[in-house]
Amino acid sequence: MKMTSRKLLIINPNSSKSMTEGLDPLLIDMNRQGSTSTEIHTYTAPSGPPSINNEDDARETAGIVIKDIESQLSQYDAFLVACYSVHPLVGILRAKVAPHVHVTGIFEASISTSLSLLPMESEKKRSKFGIVSTGTYWEKALSDGVKDFLQVDDFKNCRRFKGVETTGLNASELHTAPPELVRRKMMEATKRLVKDRDVKIICLGCAGMAGLDSIVREALTEELGNDGRQVHILDGVKAGVALLEGLLRALPPQE
Repeated sequence: MKMTSRKLLIINPNSSKSMTEGLDPLLIDMNRQGSTSTEIHTYTAPSGPPSINNEDDARETAGIVIKDIESQLSQYDAFLVACYSVHPLVGILRAKVAPHVHVTGIFEASISTSLSLLPMESEKKRSKFGIVSTGTYWEKALSDGVKDFLQVDDFKNCRRFKGVETTGLNASELHTAPPELVRRKMMEATKRLVKDRDVKIICLGCAGMAGLDSIVREALTEELGNDGRQVHILDGVKAGVALLEGLLRALPPQE
């Protein structure tokens, strides 16, 4: 029986078209590896901030996007919000689409995937996931988001989450700042995160970090030597596409 092709919309809620275009090599690579079977479309907000640097930016972009695409929601079977934050657009979309139309953000998808990769035995040497993100604002914001996601009051008794290290660069600067500066900042943040040798997964905490995993891998090799090969580098967009495709198979849209 021929299966109906499902449509997934990746939403970049900021107005930077170059950031959306930066996802193309990643999606092409996923298709080349045969790791995606859906029809994937991308979208860039028509206006608003070119980089989401705080919660006010996130709220503004959520309003802009939903106003622009609300009439098109029925065309898609799944939505991925490509902003690494607790972005309000995720909840807004979920409230507006049918129950079997799936919605997630790259933040939520990366945490879910990380948890599935961690060993059950907490005494294992590498038992934590951590996040490398952009501006220092996100250190607390993303840590609070992980608390809410895991439903814990603090991290004293949480043996799964290492924390957040940031580069000090915003999302747009990842591709406009001098490459050597970006490389140095990414490597420094990565080394801080893994220095205790208890991290199993590094989440790339910005959609604009697509394609920068080679820098993270270089930092792992410098800091950990051969042990760095044991650490997974997780891109949130890849994790989000994979999670949504799995949901579309397990809980397909109702015809």
